[in-house]
Amino acid sequence: MNHKQRDEHAPYAIDAMLHAWMRQAGDPATPSRFVRIDARAIADAHAGIIDHASLVLERAQNENIVRYAHRTSDLPSQWIDPAIPCLTLHNQLLMPALVNAHTHLDLTHIGPHPHDPDDGFVHWVDIIRTRRAQTDEEIAGCVRQGIEKSLAGGVIAVGDIAGAPSGRLTQAPVRTLAASPLLGVSFLEFFGMGKAAAGTIKRLEAFLSGHLASILVETAESGVRFGLQPHAPNTIDLGVYRWITQAALARNLPLSTHLAETLEEREFIASASGPQWELLERLGVWDDSILTHIGKGRSPIEHLHEVLAMKPYLVAHVNDADDSGIQMLAETGTSVAYCPRASAYFHAATRFGPHRYRDMLDAGINVCLGTDSIVNLDTPDRISTLDDMRLLYAQGDRDPKRLLAMATTNGAIALGLDPMSFTLQTGAEPAGIISIDLEASCEEKDAWASALQGYNAPSWLI
Repeated sequence: MNHKQRDEHAPYAIDAMLHAWMRQAGDPATPSRFVRIDARAIADAHAGIIDHASLVLERAQNENIVRYAHRTSDLPSQWIDPAIPCLTLHNQLLMPALVNAHTHLDLTHIGPHPHDPDDGFVHWVDIIRTRRAQTDEEIAGCVRQGIEKSLAGGVIAVGDIAGAPSGRLTQAPVRTLAASPLLGVSFLEFFGMGKAAAGTIKRLEAFLSGHLASILVETAESGVRFGLQPHAPNTIDLGVYRWITQAALARNLPLSTHLAETLEEREFIASASGPQWELLERLGVWDDSILTHIGKGRSPIEHLHEVLAMKPYLVAHVNDADDSGIQMLAETGTSVAYCPRASAYFHAATRFGPHRYRDMLDAGINVCLGTDSIVNLDTPDRISTLDDMRLLYAQGDRDPKRLLAMATTNGAIALGLDPMSFTLQTGAEPAGIISIDLEASCEEKDAWASALQGYNAPSWLI
């Protein structure tokens, strides 16, 4: 795991806390390489919630290795040594830094934007198309804003969708992300349907031939990978999907796409009609070649099944999934990035029923959490899957292991990162550790409930 400097984002940074402890201890000549933190609770996808817990870290160069993460009352005597710094965070819940498996950082400058679901999804797309940044300099600035808001939300790894303004492929997002403290994948997004399909393949061929080698060199030590993102089945020809999947296989590049997100997508895939057809007509890209694969009565998942079987994808949203679709996703090893607040923003539950993420998990699908863009969020100060966990908790999902897995280890798996780096298990080297302020009265409350019923932003411990 690549560890990047981010102390400036950490008001509870462990180095500052240790410095204060050492001053009180009289600056020992041989500082301990261990540090102990006593907290109200520790949260972890494997262990769940450990109340009144201690975390012991071994600090070596740029690594922090977990040596103990369990109840304070069970501490072995070796960690009670007065020479080991002991930091007290009795009103804090500790957890691994978070993963946001699906986000659009280059839209951060737009900010939260109200949306009337009766206006339809295509109307919302038109707003994004007209307001998104266009030049590389503007795009890089927007991605940097998104990085700052991600860090403000305790996120250390992202699956960022690097948009193609006016269809132009750009390196600005991946280079900006690679230069940041974040880890993950920058997925280059593109569109190509009907009359635009052949031109899209030519542009992608030219981009990969001319720029991929230098991108891979530049990102090699950054903890960020370059990936490819055909936008969605209603904007990408099946032939373009096949071509780009083969290209990704040949180059060992990760793949992502939007899938089964809206009613407009369902209608277009099944019957080649509706607002999405009207948009393609308006953009001048419709031609009857589209009817060779669209309008066959299939669901979006069924339509894309043959492509998903070629190479595992990370697919975003999947609000529209029946039993057959879930089985197809499971059989193809597809990961799903569920974005709860985005689904709520577009009233997906009204249109499709409650999201079936629990059924997907039961079927063996790797389901993780994403935020989508800040445009659909209710937290203008941060972009964080912590707040998506909070929404699911408010909707009745009280299982901490499930929620934490979707926000940490499952997201890491979907992005090709080491899931152990997103746990506090003994022997793990966490990519980051965050803490959440709990209510002053949390001694009388469940710590997990206090953290998820609150609104507090997390702070960085390491």
